[in-house]
Amino acid sequence: MTLKGGLGPALLPETLHDKPPDSLVATIYYGRPGTPMPPWKQFMSEAEASWIVQELMTGFPELRK
Repeated sequence: MTLKGGLGPALLPETLHDKPPDSLVATIYYGRPGTPMPPWKQFMSEAEASWIVQELMTGFPELRK
């Protein structure tokens, strides 16, 4: 998993740095209607979605090397 995009935009720290974290959390949690991004709220809490955003914005450990 390279996080460089495919059906959606790249999810790398340099492409997310200007995005509001709350907006990214909402995208994960509620999805984006009319796009391939599904809502994940049935599988995780908002706190877990927030953790994912934090990790994406700082770079997962394997990407920090």
